[in-house]
Amino acid sequence: MKEAHVKGASDRDGLHCAEVEVQTSDAHNPDLLAYFGRSQDNDYDMVAVVRSDARPDADWYDNSLHQAYADVTDELFDTPTMKTDWGERESFKEQVLSYPGVRADIRRLMDWS
Repeated sequence: MKEAHVKGASDRDGLHCAEVEVQTSDAHNPDLLAYFGRSQDNDYDMVAVVRSDARPDADWYDNSLHQAYADVTDELFDTPTMKTDWGERESFKEQVLSYPGVRADIRRLMDWS
């Protein structure tokens, strides 16, 4: 991961989430959006990771020719046997949350003190 910053709040599948823009060094997934919701242990659960192929000049919405935002959570963290690699998923989540300012910005944004 190269950089992460909180973009804002949004609802994802009926859950109020913080949206974090993540820039990676992975050529296949350079720009991702990670969605975080509140967890029961007063931290944050990573709800989904979405590939952002949007171009602001043309892709402010998904269209039939191009899906600007595709959920890649399973693609990123599933093993060849189609089971979630929880260690890798947790590692990614912690890298994002540990990036300077991200956890604090999520807390302020979501008003969770």
